[in-house]
Amino acid sequence: MHDFRYYYWVNDLILSTAFGILGLYTNNSFILLFVLALLAIHIFKNTPHTINYNNGISIVLAANIQLTLFSLSTYLASFFIYLQTGIWSTDNMMLHQNIFAPLTLLINFILLCVSVAFINKYEKQIRHVRHNIVRYQLGKRIFIMLFTLLLAFMVILVISDIENINPLIQMGILLTFTVMTISTYWQTIIFIQSFTMRKEASEATERIKELDDYLTSSQQQNEDLRKFKHDFQNIMLSLGQVVDDQSSEEIKRYYHELMNQQNSFKNVQTHSLLELQAIKSKPIQSLLTQKYFMAKSKGIKLNLELTSDNYEIKKNDLSIIRIVGILLDNAIEYVQGIENKVITCAFLKSSETLEITIANPLQNNIDINQIFQNGYSTKHEHQGYGLANIKNITDSSDTLFTDTQIIKNNLMMTLIILQK
Repeated sequence: MHDFRYYYWVNDLILSTAFGILGLYTNNSFILLFVLALLAIHIFKNTPHTINYNNGISIVLAANIQLTLFSLSTYLASFFIYLQTGIWSTDNMMLHQNIFAPLTLLINFILLCVSVAFINKYEKQIRHVRHNIVRYQLGKRIFIMLFTLLLAFMVILVISDIENINPLIQMGILLTFTVMTISTYWQTIIFIQSFTMRKEASEATERIKELDDYLTSSQQQNEDLRKFKHDFQNIMLSLGQVVDDQSSEEIKRYYHELMNQQNSFKNVQTHSLLELQAIKSKPIQSLLTQKYFMAKSKGIKLNLELTSDNYEIKKNDLSIIRIVGILLDNAIEYVQGIENKVITCAFLKSSETLEITIANPLQNNIDINQIFQNGYSTKHEHQGYGLANIKNITDSSDTLFTDTQIIKNNLMMTLIILQK
């Protein structure tokens, strides 16, 4: 928004006066001319001279809303006068012009206030829709649709004026068109939301595929490293006797130096990610791989404990991913601020259940009876909705449950999955 300057104030005043005078001679088509003029100015100011469809949507949508509100105001005012006089005609409206005009403006103002209140109430959702329009490049489609609606509305109004259609019939047509317009807006929002969900699902699938490819590559590299360690050890052992038989102190020193380096290979952990192959769910494998490397980048050790070679997850993949993701994110964020930076993620299965436990050390005592409440958090400047979301997910499921314990100053949060 521009800072206030007299230039803009004078400029707006001149434009308003000019279009106001033009509106006296063009009647309903004035709004269309006004919108076209604004779009022309917008195109002229752009470099290169092309229309920004996202800004154009705002202009056309505002015109559609104002045209709809003013038409409703006009015919509601006409209806009130009809209730008073019992006569519905253009001549009767002209006779009561001193009442009709102020009443129309008053109703229009009330409807405008209601619209503004509605927009303010749903501002967050509206911004989200606008963001998705820009993100998925839907601006041109939405602009064409809204501009077509505006043209159709204007055609109805102009033809009604030219043909002197009975005001009652005209009101019925416009009210019907208004309902259709509102319905179209609603369907457009649903379309944008559906399109967004499909795109996000597609992007999520692509990310999972990339993580899966990365996981497969990492597992192969770890397997190659394990084989190399085994071969290297055998080679070094076979060379040991040969080196000991040599008289060169230089060769002996070089050999023992290599042996010391070989011992360092034993500290390389290759089993953690390989164990993830036991989880028969690619999305959950990918999630755990992502969190493993996220924790590693923050200097946190994430231990994965899987005692079985086959963990089959039969259903609720998405809900499980959400819950495990929240628990791991919370644990990673918490241990960042303490000295003992170790997290354990353990899988335990029985014939009918699968348990996933995330454990992390505690620095201070917490009340486990409150942590699932909305807004509760042990982190500063954090809204604490993660665990509340877990509660909402498990409350709406018959197969997912959570159990929380503090054992030896470690917080252990377990997701229990019924596999029936």
